[in-house]
Amino acid sequence: MNPHLSHFHLYPIFVKLTSTKSCNYSTRLLFFRPIIMAIEDSVRKIIVHSLSKISEFDGYKKFDGVVNPEHFKEMMKKDPAFSPFSLDRDKYVIARIGGNLITSIHRKLGDLYEEIIIELLHEKYKFEKSYLKYSLDIVIDGKEQERTTDGRIILSDVQDIQSREKVEQLIIGDYEGLALEVRSCYQIGDSKRIQADEHMATALKQLNVEPKLVIMCNTSLVSPVKRLKKHWTVYQGKESFDFIHQLTDFNLYDFLMDNQNLIVPLMDDVFEML
Repeated sequence: MNPHLSHFHLYPIFVKLTSTKSCNYSTRLLFFRPIIMAIEDSVRKIIVHSLSKISEFDGYKKFDGVVNPEHFKEMMKKDPAFSPFSLDRDKYVIARIGGNLITSIHRKLGDLYEEIIIELLHEKYKFEKSYLKYSLDIVIDGKEQERTTDGRIILSDVQDIQSREKVEQLIIGDYEGLALEVRSCYQIGDSKRIQADEHMATALKQLNVEPKLVIMCNTSLVSPVKRLKKHWTVYQGKESFDFIHQLTDFNLYDFLMDNQNLIVPLMDDVFEML
């Protein structure tokens, strides 16, 4: 078992007993044992798997014969373009290799949030993940591409009345359902993704499904978000966490903050690579 999965909360179990001599209720603590809710356990496993993947990052593998910072500095020292400018130094190595690591972190966090939200929707609405991850063929620059939603719910497919009303209250406009695109953040170099997201929104609207763009960070570049707001209902930062909470009845932000004893050691491992 991964040692990071050994951290979980202990919850007391309370049972209310009715006295035969009185109508008053007394609450008694019967016993104390660890309870790991199935959904919480699933989310923890996703976190461990995703963050552990980042630890497999090797920023030196693209450079022949380079396996550590010292090798990289020696390579810079021998490079005729860089050696005159004293780039064989620790901070340069951290900046160059670290930049690639940060890109890897951001991508993995995006995958992590997508996977968690699919898991929460699956648990809440009991739809198969193949239903939630709905595929669409869209044409971009004359080329057909398959794009998949990070969650979709059609009102008529929701059998439970309360659950259907919950989704209906979250739909803005006269749509028959909603579909999610989950992004951790929009950064430099996302132009192709932004273009694809625009086309995705158009295709969903043609199906009378509201496209909802759930951006988990609040530090995205302003320009792409402004552009995408013309096509999507956009949530950012805390708005996104609140929306997911309303949709799934799972407070993801609080859960992540309550599980820092799991997350921080994993991230420590990641940054030890620099």
